[in-house]
Amino acid sequence: MSRADRQSRQRGCSVRDAFQELKQRGPQVLVTGDVPEAVSRRATTRLLGDPEEERHRILALTDSTAAADQWFPGPYSADDENVTLIGGSELRGSAAIGAPTDTPSEDDALVRQVDREIVSWCPSGETPPPAVLRVGVCSLETLLETHGVETVRRFAYQLTGEVRRARGMGHYHLPRESGSAAVADLQFVFDARLELRTASGEPEQRWHLPGRGTTGWVALDES
Repeated sequence: MSRADRQSRQRGCSVRDAFQELKQRGPQVLVTGDVPEAVSRRATTRLLGDPEEERHRILALTDSTAAADQWFPGPYSADDENVTLIGGSELRGSAAIGAPTDTPSEDDALVRQVDREIVSWCPSGETPPPAVLRVGVCSLETLLETHGVETVRRFAYQLTGEVRRARGMGHYHLPRESGSAAVADLQFVFDARLELRTASGEPEQRWHLPGRGTTGWVALDES
């Protein structure tokens, strides 16, 4: 192994260690990359947590063309206990954000739904263990096209705040390349960014943590 490869691997391990630390307080992850939906689904099944581990999973599908059950890990489906699917026509386009308003603090429809699910799951108000709650939004693209970056940024601040308060791990897909203006405008809302790509027909990932560095590219199924 060359010196450059060793340094890249060491840097990648450092980033992954930093992300494990973030999990203790509820990391919010922006998932980027202009990849097929099948790759996004594969990433989501991992981010929603090992099927062997106890998790409470909330998934919002705003523009998927696939069957909802394809987004969940292992044997899980939208009908299972501790799984909540928020989807359908009510989340397509403007309905997810809510009616246009001049009041920046107005609650968004999707934020309210996620908040209700969290309260229902943890009604006592006690702080749950870290990363037991897993929340996914697939994707921000339709919302961005309908409302623009300023509204989606406000929406992201609100939703990530709700998930953080429950020490949950949230991930939010934006299927655009890393160099796009939308990624640059939105990424600072999140604690980390997971970048996806396909190389030689196989899906790959790398992690970006502000101030901590970037991992090398690895197969999407690797931890």
